[in-house]
Amino acid sequence: MSLPTRRQVLQVGGASLVATLAGCSGEGSSSSLDEPHGPSPDALVTDYDALTVRNDAETTIFRDAAREDEDTGSSYLDDFLVTTDEERENVAVAAEPDGIDEARAFIDETDLDEQTLVITQHRTDACHRVKLLYVTNPPDSVVHLDFCHPLRAASVECSVDDRHVVASLIRLPYSTDESSWGHGGGSSCRLPPSLRTETEDA
Repeated sequence: MSLPTRRQVLQVGGASLVATLAGCSGEGSSSSLDEPHGPSPDALVTDYDALTVRNDAETTIFRDAAREDEDTGSSYLDDFLVTTDEERENVAVAAEPDGIDEARAFIDETDLDEQTLVITQHRTDACHRVKLLYVTNPPDSVVHLDFCHPLRAASVECSVDDRHVVASLIRLPYSTDESSWGHGGGSSCRLPPSLRTETEDA
């Protein structure tokens, strides 16, 4: 699609990164007003490895081999927290996009005695990327991943009507026995205020 379509997409915008606005009632404590909202800088994880694979189709790239549901079909996108060899064996390749061999090696080379593997999958239109914005290790969770969705390079021919699947593989520098984790994000690639002095703003 031509560049004007990209501008239309940019004007539409979308949900920004979720952030609570402390003290908006005017009656909140002064401490909540003074502290920048967002995750604690102490929880920020920076020494992780990451890899992205894009399928120029709507079908999932990875599927959970242990899942027996027949109604999930191609519309369902599995996410994975891999902490054991058994969980790794359940990560099945369901598509063969460019970079899938590198992704297989990334999965196989993860040392689960010392590391944790996370795989998330997102649907996006053909004109946007899925970018990992930051990674945190909150007290009540193995990991929380925040993503944003910037436009791809202007040289990329695309249409917003076409849907792609993007898989993000993240290798965390610690092992865990916990199972609680999550991910979120929005269209904005601006870091929350609490992290802007700790790492370079996107």
